[in-house]
Amino acid sequence: MIVTDHNGKPYIKGTIMKKTLNAFLILIGMIAMLFVGAIIVNLSLFDEELLPEVKAIKDIVAKPYQADNAYPAIVGFRFYSDMSYPMATEKIRNQLNRNIAETGKDYLTDPNWQQSSNTKISAKELDLNLNCNFQEHPDCISRQVNVIQNNPIINSDSKKLINRYDQLINYKNYSGATQTNFQSQLEYDPLLKTQRIFLIEHLLNNTNMFSTKRLKDLVFWRMMVKNSNLLLTKIISVAAIHNNIKITAYAIQSDKLSNDQLLAIQNQLYSGLTQKEHSLLTTLKFEMKGAINYFESYENENNDFFSQLFYQPNATQNLHFITNIKTLDSIDQLNSRDFYQVFQTKEWPGQIELKSAISLYNPTGKLMVTPTISAYQDYFARMHDLNAMLALLNLRIELALNKDQKINSVINHSTHKNPYTLEPFDYDSEANTIGFDCLNKTMLCEIAL
Repeated sequence: MIVTDHNGKPYIKGTIMKKTLNAFLILIGMIAMLFVGAIIVNLSLFDEELLPEVKAIKDIVAKPYQADNAYPAIVGFRFYSDMSYPMATEKIRNQLNRNIAETGKDYLTDPNWQQSSNTKISAKELDLNLNCNFQEHPDCISRQVNVIQNNPIINSDSKKLINRYDQLINYKNYSGATQTNFQSQLEYDPLLKTQRIFLIEHLLNNTNMFSTKRLKDLVFWRMMVKNSNLLLTKIISVAAIHNNIKITAYAIQSDKLSNDQLLAIQNQLYSGLTQKEHSLLTTLKFEMKGAINYFESYENENNDFFSQLFYQPNATQNLHFITNIKTLDSIDQLNSRDFYQVFQTKEWPGQIELKSAISLYNPTGKLMVTPTISAYQDYFARMHDLNAMLALLNLRIELALNKDQKINSVINHSTHKNPYTLEPFDYDSEANTIGFDCLNKTMLCEIAL
């Protein structure tokens, strides 16, 4: 068969097939070169150097726990019921330090928890007595006071936990675990429930002692919120300070405190949170320590040849830091007023768009890193809401010291303003409360008058 080209000149069909084959071979060659190129750029030779900040996080090593560190006491809060609290704490501290010496892990491993589980002090009665959240329910504090008034704590285990809590808040230093993974265990719920019973009992039995213990409690938890390594511990510390504020506000509402006691409270650390106290950057860096462990375990345990082939471990860790940690530095530095203005924009600043995971370089790593900046909004909001609650409590004390003046007048002329707006706090005459709109909408930011 004779085939002609577009000029009418004849050529054979085999020529078309030859050209098609050549084009196909060229395409295959280009794909092969692209694949080889992708392999080459993902060789360890071309992996990035770790950023100095990432290397600093990665190089954090566990240090032995000293006797004045509250961490072992918190870990051992319910352990070894047949021992005194100092002896139980020392036993936990020795176990933690053995773990550090033998494995570099500065937390109790699962086998450690299992070995000690049968020595725990029961917290069952605490669950029956405290079943609502002070931060979310306006009548929770009064309900709990009524429960404790009508059902005094007589259970020996509960009394033992209350006694241990009294000893715990004497600690002046805290440095938590630095090597924990996301599955590491630590119990906080019984600790917070004991705190509430402890403070309420002192309020009901001896207001002078309540004033002393309330201050120790506040100093302890502000120390915790400032020095916490882990985000969980930071948020638990925030909840504990909220408990302290709400119980103190109830004591004022109930006219249980004298003017001298109120003035003492005013002078006792009820200033707003310092930058270091409301900062989340350190805790987020320690969260990244756990992420680094995840990235490294993926590299060691994943047997998928192609995933491993296109994975650069250093580049992945750098990308995670830049995407989820470094961009929050500017947010972390903001005071409550500036943070509020940023928060109101409805768009969380600093959100980074990841480079396409279909690029030749480190595609597996890019698929593994997920932008999580927006998930931290709530945690930053909680810190600034706590700062505002401290100012609100100061205003509540000022109102109690000036009962002969009109409420609106005291609020409007007070130096204790809403730190978000720099305007007077809200006053609801019908509900007889003062407050402000929480940024964290699960919270109730008000105090009853």
